[in-house]
Amino acid sequence: MVRVGIVGATGYAGAELVRILSGHPDVELTVLTSRQYAGEKFDKIYPSMAGIVDLSCEKLSIDSFCERTDVVFIALPHKVAMQLVPEFIKRDKKIIDLSADFRFKDVSLYESFYQEHTAADLLEKAVYGLCEIYFEKIKSATLIGNPGCYPTSVILPLVPLIKSNFLDVDSIIADSKSGVSGAGRSLSLTTHFCEVNESFKAYKVAVHRHNPEMEEVLSIEAGRPVNITFVP
Repeated sequence: MVRVGIVGATGYAGAELVRILSGHPDVELTVLTSRQYAGEKFDKIYPSMAGIVDLSCEKLSIDSFCERTDVVFIALPHKVAMQLVPEFIKRDKKIIDLSADFRFKDVSLYESFYQEHTAADLLEKAVYGLCEIYFEKIKSATLIGNPGCYPTSVILPLVPLIKSNFLDVDSIIADSKSGVSGAGRSLSLTTHFCEVNESFKAYKVAVHRHNPEMEEVLSIEAGRPVNITFVP
């Protein structure tokens, strides 16, 4: 059994990860951390997990966390994981980061859409976590940067077409839709039910931070620059 701990287990991404891993036959969930819900039973926060996950959330103590885990999932906001990953690397843990902090090879791309990267020396070590394309690299990786939601939906269908020279890579339009859960669990007027029910709208057109992620991965696969007009 692989012992797995999740840092940030009570956000939407972290909670879904708990649900998936709790049913995996080769995984033992050993640690769930949450700053907001430390000390509370996970199934009290998410009653649907009653009788399935019998763990309490706790504050993150890296040494204690590492003593009980083989693999670390980090389900925290962008810009936070880069502070933690070097500590887990020092302790020889395998890390899967759900944020954008380790998705890019070109640090300048990351910094132009997020902030200064404080662990840029680890970007070359990280493997982009799209298993349908990078399966072999992922198997031996120590650090995996999981792809964003929009990039997953765009990259997967385009890579085989690009490799078969079926597309003009100078002009690709990605017209994408997502639900509001992708914005996270924190309260926001723009994601309230009454604001979004039975409607949708474009946002961050031409400046969305998933745009450079798509272009970098597709450019690597194509062997030349790929340009995407992305409308989320």
